[in-house]
Amino acid sequence: MAKSTQERIEVLILDRSYQLSCTPDDKPMLLECVALVDARMRQVKASSKLQGLDRIAVMAALTLARDVLAGSPGADQGERDQALKKITAISQVLDSALMPQEKLF
Repeated sequence: MAKSTQERIEVLILDRSYQLSCTPDDKPMLLECVALVDARMRQVKASSKLQGLDRIAVMAALTLARDVLAGSPGADQGERDQALKKITAISQVLDSALMPQEKLF
């Protein structure tokens, strides 16, 4: 099986530009993740006195994790396990997309 080619995309999260790379197949999920993270970070910033980007990012990550672990009302363990598997897959996509970004720091 041939390795998929990587595509470089530029995204904005809380008005800050990030260069990410992903396969064309992973791009839609990555863009959904970016939109979700951007929206949550904006929500945290608007509803708190936090100003530092790192603190806003941590609070946004914690609220997203809480939402996932709490699950929807009536969600059973199987649904939570499935959500955690999806998060793990998303995390792997994000890790591979952010790897080239780390070289800039």
